[in-house]
Amino acid sequence: MDFSFEGNSMGGEPRGLTPGGLSAGFEGYLSPSDEDYRAVLTSGLVVLDTNVLLNLYRFDQQARVDLLAVLWRIRDGIWIPHQALEEFWRNREAAILSRSNMRREALDALQKPVRAISHTIENWCRSVGISRERQSELMDLVDSTHRALRGVIEVPDGDDPLHGARDTNRDPVFAALRPMLEGRVGTGLPSEDLVVALQEADRRAAGRIPPGYMDRDKPDHRGPGDYLVWEQTLREAGQRSVDVLFVTSDVKEDWWRKVRGAPAGPRVELVDELRDRAGTRLFMLQPQQLLGIVGRLLDVEVRPDSEKQIETAAKGTSGQGSGDGDRVRLYLTSALERLLPSGSEVATNVAVNRSAWDVSVTVGESLGAVVWIYDPVKPFNDLATDSVILTARQMVEQFKNAVRRPWMACVVDLANLMTRMRADVNPWERARNGDGELMNRAVDTFQPYLDELRQIGFDEVEVVAGVDQGEPPAAEAFQRIDRLVQRLATSLDTADS
Repeated sequence: MDFSFEGNSMGGEPRGLTPGGLSAGFEGYLSPSDEDYRAVLTSGLVVLDTNVLLNLYRFDQQARVDLLAVLWRIRDGIWIPHQALEEFWRNREAAILSRSNMRREALDALQKPVRAISHTIENWCRSVGISRERQSELMDLVDSTHRALRGVIEVPDGDDPLHGARDTNRDPVFAALRPMLEGRVGTGLPSEDLVVALQEADRRAAGRIPPGYMDRDKPDHRGPGDYLVWEQTLREAGQRSVDVLFVTSDVKEDWWRKVRGAPAGPRVELVDELRDRAGTRLFMLQPQQLLGIVGRLLDVEVRPDSEKQIETAAKGTSGQGSGDGDRVRLYLTSALERLLPSGSEVATNVAVNRSAWDVSVTVGESLGAVVWIYDPVKPFNDLATDSVILTARQMVEQFKNAVRRPWMACVVDLANLMTRMRADVNPWERARNGDGELMNRAVDTFQPYLDELRQIGFDEVEVVAGVDQGEPPAAEAFQRIDRLVQRLATSLDTADS
């Protein structure tokens, strides 16, 4: 059936129709064509969100090389909002350091089922009368599988292209991005404009107006951060009068219009706002989609597995630390294993004379150092009842009669304390002031106990605020733990001499 027609059989113009046509004012619902993408990639503004840059440290080598090749191909149109770059630098070290931390966490988690399986096989063989020879064969099968899995996860430092990347002189990601982004980073908002923008971010958050309202309760500058990225993008697009392609791994509802839970395009409100402010169109892609489209339209070679790897890695970046000290312990352990000589043995969750130490270092036959990580579930209760001091005294007293007392350290993780303190602070006020002020308040609250821990007999007491991935305080926490490890290594060298 053909519904096409010419003119109007009743004469005159049709009544009740929008003069601009079917899609006028509803552009946010239109699906982009290849021509749309080709145009915005070659003559528009390609805006990269912070997570696109940070995830380059989380991809495998193949996916990283392919994404960098795609970005290099479209470099003339790339632009980075100043807020996005500021967040990149605040989180860069945490992203790099989380690689080794996550590897250690995976290896630690892998060990637990192996022990359980071995115990199960041993009990089963005993109960059904399996011969020792057959039991040994089964155990060898478990061991070989475990070794194979460890071999995949446990990459030697020399084989890791990002080993040592905390040093910007040895960072291949920074080396690739630096020439690519030269002259393509925006300036920050003037102070008077920033005040207005923060007020607007507050208003939008209260009214659930995109973008950024989903981050309202996040610490540091990450509350209004998304809106600041958006406002800077609107200004740049208005000055240039060009279409915008916004590339982000963020899939929250305050950026994307979703259909059955899946991103289907930018929020209609964002499309309308860019049209009203700059007179141009908005497109959005996730990095894996950018990889496929640029590879197809602009003849860039992209390996088939890279899109899937980027998608998988991006999904894994939203997780946060558990807050139970595990991430601190895992990073401390991996840092010790990297620094200490081969004759040293690092162990976790070690019971020494009835006291549970989180990490121990054995040199030869001697216990050289022990570390206790205090990460209270109810910090104010601990402070009110002095339970932390009582526990600390018991742990130190275990060694009062030792021939050679080990070096003892306490890492105080104030993550839980700060979480409870955040609940009493307006999130947008906290966003303006940052978590540094909150950290200082937490330390001040705990300071008498820190002094007493040192007087009790701990050789070192270090304070951190968690090492959750992507949190700005994580980089400082990693650095504090690194300094503790250096002091521990120095104490062992002194003891040996």
